[in-house]
Amino acid sequence: MTAASPFWRVAAVAWAAAIFISGVLPTSSTVHALSGGHDTFTTTAAHFAVYALLGFLLGVALGGWRIDAGRLALGLALAAALGGVIELAQGPLSYRDAQLVDFIVDVAGAAAGLLVFSASVRATRPRSRRG
Repeated sequence: MTAASPFWRVAAVAWAAAIFISGVLPTSSTVHALSGGHDTFTTTAAHFAVYALLGFLLGVALGGWRIDAGRLALGLALAAALGGVIELAQGPLSYRDAQLVDFIVDVAGAAAGLLVFSASVRATRPRSRRG
């Protein structure tokens, strides 16, 4: 299967929406309670992980199970745009703070997810036999 199915597109959009919603809601007390006081590490790891999944989903949603440099670049650009919009939206919110490091981690996570996508496509690609 090479073409992107509607499932992957819906999954990518739904995950992006969940990221946006959680990015503008007041979550600091929840993060603090769950992290045991390690808020910075927890939020940085969470940013990386959720954007890694987004990168993977975008890789499949934009190009199916095949690698295309242009679509991978588009996936990274879309993830970066989402991260940037969220950070800008957090600026005026009194209960959130916009941070450049969050944006950088978001982009790094999306790139990692796209790399995992690319590696998984390469790993499952049938190999030609040479005699």
